[in-house]
Amino acid sequence: MAQQMKTNEKMILLHQKFADSEELLTKLAGLAKDQGLVDDTYLPALVAREKDFPTGLEFPINISISHIETGVKRSFVCITTLDEPVMFKSMDLSGDELQVQVAFVFGIVDPKSQVEVLSAFARAFANEGAIRSLLEAETEKELLDKLNAMLDGMLAIED
Repeated sequence: MAQQMKTNEKMILLHQKFADSEELLTKLAGLAKDQGLVDDTYLPALVAREKDFPTGLEFPINISISHIETGVKRSFVCITTLDEPVMFKSMDLSGDELQVQVAFVFGIVDPKSQVEVLSAFARAFANEGAIRSLLEAETEKELLDKLNAMLDGMLAIED
């Protein structure tokens, strides 16, 4: 099993609106910083990485899986669902822009486990119903419960 990713209700933002992907990344990285999971080097490294190696994934409902290990003290995931999609460049490096409706921001301490963690998330969202159920979540707890079930308990839900 992939390493567990810390998360909690304070690291989830439901039904958000952001001007662009950088604003979204800044907000979610701030949630991780508030939890003491990253240092000051995390956000600039995350934004720079997104520009060089975009993380938008095309699915029936598009997602983004922004991630980096720089400045990470403990592996985690922050999540937002969007009432209005935000543009992310496609991970396939085609230059295409995708309208993302669910965004994940990861910090992964062990770069060797990065592929395993990201693959598990990508597999979980291969069907539209899985992503739609997250978009329809009314509470942070409901979203976390649904997501952890999809990921076979990969999330460490802690205060």
